[in-house]
Amino acid sequence: MPKMKAIHLIKTSSLALCALVLVNCGFAGLIKMPTVREVPAGQYQQIIRLNNPAAMPDETLAGLIFIEKDASVCTDYPRQEIIQNIDELTMMEKRAASFFSTYAIAADGKTFGYVSIPVDYKAMLWQNEQDEACRFKVQIIWLRERNSINEAIPRVGSGPQGQ
Repeated sequence: MPKMKAIHLIKTSSLALCALVLVNCGFAGLIKMPTVREVPAGQYQQIIRLNNPAAMPDETLAGLIFIEKDASVCTDYPRQEIIQNIDELTMMEKRAASFFSTYAIAADGKTFGYVSIPVDYKAMLWQNEQDEACRFKVQIIWLRERNSINEAIPRVGSGPQGQ
């Protein structure tokens, strides 16, 4: 089984590297996002809710992107939904979001928004000066995938004595 996980890790890593190379062809550069304690309260032009239906039922919220007024921010995450405020989240999603890592979408001393994601995800920020509609692109990557519920349950015969 460790051999299969190693092969899966190599495939996933190479796929992610290829995706980064392709994205970098269209975007000028990667920007480091500073960590912030929490998303400041206030009005935002847009809040993007990222969904992951492949995750466990209590982990389907893949993150939130808060976009400041007059900011040009987008994401390439395939399952996204625009919400008006945090009150549209379910009680479990609100609870989960309180434990997310939060980063500022900032460049040149100005903050354009915030990204709030679970620890199982990584966010990268790309800047493209030529694209007025999407000057900053937030790329979200799921760091681990679960095979099934059997992953958490020990299999019969998996121990040294076949227990």
